[in-house]
Amino acid sequence: MTPSTDAPVADGDLLRGLAEGEPETVARLFERFGSKMIAFARRYVGDEADDVVDDLMQRWLEKPPRPRDPGRITSFLAVSVYHASIDWIRRERAAHGQLPRADGISPEPQKVSPAAPGAGAASRKALETRLGAALERLSSSDRLLLESHYGRALTADECMALLGISRSAFHQRLHRARSRLLGLLETA
Repeated sequence: MTPSTDAPVADGDLLRGLAEGEPETVARLFERFGSKMIAFARRYVGDEADDVVDDLMQRWLEKPPRPRDPGRITSFLAVSVYHASIDWIRRERAAHGQLPRADGISPEPQKVSPAAPGAGAASRKALETRLGAALERLSSSDRLLLESHYGRALTADECMALLGISRSAFHQRLHRARSRLLGLLETA
């Protein structure tokens, strides 16, 4: 991709051009936001972030995305990179014969005696499995918010800027997402 030297393009125009499948728009988007996209992906996939973002850009060239709100480019890019990163993680796990997080969950949690050797590790593993399954059942926006904030991928201020929301809206969404997660954990 060769970056364009034309006048700056408004964010909404970039998303509209991307939705129309214009290759030069993908180049401009990468020129303007590529380093931020890679940095965000690096929080999830480490050194493979460049490949994840390259794959995402290639996918957009083959099948243009349909952004819902042209005024919120950073949210669109963050969610796209997040999903691309999670897809990459799942492909890697499958390629190496590992189960995705939510697979292999027994309907009855295993009861482990506190006195049994290794009980702490077993109960921690069971809790991680239940948490992973509950996170998988959340909406993508709730999952993105919780994993980004609590997974230490983003600070609260970065989450607010990414989502384009105020501090009170951020705390309200975070509270609701935690409540939904708790509900899923209680039913699991």
